[in-house]
Amino acid sequence: MPAKRTKLESRDILLRDLPASLADKVKVAATLHRSSMKDYILEILRSHIADLEQKGVVLTLPDGKTNADR
Repeated sequence: MPAKRTKLESRDILLRDLPASLADKVKVAATLHRSSMKDYILEILRSHIADLEQKGVVLTLPDGKTNADR
């Protein structure tokens, strides 16, 4: 049985009102990369965050707090 994840390790999000045509294209792109939609979207997000950080954009909440601390 896999270990349970804690709230600090991950977050669940739901994308509402995602246009069907965009969802279909993401699904096809993920398939072309031989990846699940989840893994494909995670890679896109990680790449975008890395690009922002490389440009010097600070991506932390004030006082180093996380949403879980609030």
